[in-house]
Amino acid sequence: MNRALIAAVGLFAGSCSSGSQYAQAIVALVDVSGTYADQRPEVVNVIRKGVLPHLTPGDTLVVIRIDSESYRKDNVEAHMTLDVRPSKANAQKLQLAGALDAFSHKQLRAAHTDIRGAMMLGAEYLRETNAGRRTMVIFSDMEEDLPRGVKRDMAADELKGVRVLAMNVKRLNRDNANPTAYRARLAGWEKQLTAHGAREFKVVLEPDKLADLLDEG
Repeated sequence: MNRALIAAVGLFAGSCSSGSQYAQAIVALVDVSGTYADQRPEVVNVIRKGVLPHLTPGDTLVVIRIDSESYRKDNVEAHMTLDVRPSKANAQKLQLAGALDAFSHKQLRAAHTDIRGAMMLGAEYLRETNAGRRTMVIFSDMEEDLPRGVKRDMAADELKGVRVLAMNVKRLNRDNANPTAYRARLAGWEKQLTAHGAREFKVVLEPDKLADLLDEG
């Protein structure tokens, strides 16, 4: 291989690498169990309005279902990295919108809630993108209930550099009777996720704020 060709290959590789540093990767985890099972149409609406329009060429969106055993590739409901060509990227956004609509109409209700399994799967997708900004958005009541025999131990750096946003965490009946239980559950998640490398754990009460929070990242 001559020197000119070697230089061209190196330049191309370098540009791809630097491009990924400016890209954004978002994983949305959507609970389909317990109290959150009926919230899917509203969740999909938030993703369509708060995430999809703000994706730019080179960005990645992955939507993962939280159910009884979430660490499965079959739990990925949508996965797409937008082409660098704007016209192609716009067509891909339409495809994503269609996939989200199909997901919102599926008959799904899981008996258990494997949140960490979905997080571990999502973290793998985020790492693969090499994106400079990596965010995990969780739509759940954050009450984990693993099936018998299922074990989830996250690596120390599982969520390294990832922002975790807990969107509209639904309060359980007992939370209304004792708000301290709700706050303790969220504080426990914050402690656990930051211990596994998460850059931030933030609870977001208003869905309209999601787009601005993603821009801040």
